[in-house]
Amino acid sequence: MIDQQLAEISNLAIVVTIVLYVLALIGFTADLASTSQKRSDERLAAREAHEAARAKQSVTAGAAGATGTAGPAGTDSPAAAAGAAPAGAGEDAGATGARSSAASSSSMTAQTFAFILAVAATVLHIFGVATRAAATQRVPWTNMYEFATTSTAVVMVAFLIFSIKRAELRILGTFVIGPVLLVLLLAQTLWIVPAAELTPSLQNSHWLYIHISVAIMSTALSILGAVVASLQLLQARHERALVERVSDDDQFPEHWGRFGHVLDRLPSSTVLEALSFRIHSVAFVGWTFTLIFGAIWGREAWGRYWGWDPKEVWTFIIWVVYAAYLHARATGGFRGSRAAGLALVGFLAVVFNYTIVNTIINGLHSYSGL
Repeated sequence: MIDQQLAEISNLAIVVTIVLYVLALIGFTADLASTSQKRSDERLAAREAHEAARAKQSVTAGAAGATGTAGPAGTDSPAAAAGAAPAGAGEDAGATGARSSAASSSSMTAQTFAFILAVAATVLHIFGVATRAAATQRVPWTNMYEFATTSTAVVMVAFLIFSIKRAELRILGTFVIGPVLLVLLLAQTLWIVPAAELTPSLQNSHWLYIHISVAIMSTALSILGAVVASLQLLQARHERALVERVSDDDQFPEHWGRFGHVLDRLPSSTVLEALSFRIHSVAFVGWTFTLIFGAIWGREAWGRYWGWDPKEVWTFIIWVVYAAYLHARATGGFRGSRAAGLALVGFLAVVFNYTIVNTIINGLHSYSGL
C-alpha cells in the first residue's frame, strides 16, 4: 500500500533540498569569487610595489652619481628618510591586516555559511529519500528518479566526510554541488515518477538490497572521482602555464585570469591526483561487486549468470576501463593528465549506462519507470 501523503512530503523535501543546494552553491561560488578578487588585488599591489621600488632605486642611483662621495653620509638624507617612512607604514599595514584578520576569523565566512547550508541540505536530502522509502515500504532505488536522488545523497555524504576530515577540501564545494544539482534537477523534471510498488520481477529478492546498494555507492564515488579528475586536469594545465611564464622571467605570472586565481586556491594537481586515485580505487571495488552480485541475481532470476544484456555489457565496460586506469597508474607509471583522462572515460561509460541504456536501449534491466 502506497502512502501518497508521505510520497508528497518526500517530493517537497527534495524540492527544498534543491533550493538549499542552490544557496550553498552561491555561497561557495561567492567564496571563490572573493578569493579571486583578493588574489588579483595582491598581484596588482605587488606589481605596483615592485615598479615603485625599481623607480626609487633608479632615482637613488642617479642622486648618488650626482653627489659623488657624499653617498656614505646618506643616513640623514631625504632619500633615507623617505625609505624609512614605508617601513613604518608597513608596520601599520601589518597591524591593520592582523586586526582585519582577527575580525574576519570571528565572523562567519561565505565558505563556512555555504558548508552549513550544504550540511542542512544533505540532512533534508536524506530525509526525502527515507520518506520515499517509507511511503513505498521498500528500498528507494527501483527507478531512475529514486536511483538519482539516493546516489546524489551518497555523493554529498562522502563529500562532507572528506571535508570534515580535511577542511581544505571544502574549497571543492562548488564543483561537487554543481553536478549534484544538475542530476537532481534532471530527476525532478525528467525522471520523476509516482511512488509505486515493486514490479513483480524485483519482488522477493534480497539481491535488490545488496546489488543495487553497491551500484549506488559505486556510481556516487564515480561522480566524485570524476569531479576531482576534471579539476586535476585543469590544475595541471594551469601549473604548467605558470611554470612556463616564470621561466620567461615573468615575476608575477598569471594564467586564465580570475579562474586561474580560483585554481591557485585549490590543492595542487599532485594532491588531486592522489585523491582521485583513492576514490576510484574504492569505486572499482564497488563496480567489481556490482558485477558479481548482478551475475548471482541473474542466475536466480533468469537461470543464467551472463546473458549479454545491454546493462550487463556496459557495466562490464565500466569495470574494464577503471581496471585499466588503476593497473596502468599503479604499474606503468601512467600518471598525471593521461590517468585523469582515462578515469573520465570510465565516468562517461557510467553516464551512458545510466542514461542511454536505461531510457533508449531496451533490455531485461529496463526498470527506469519512464
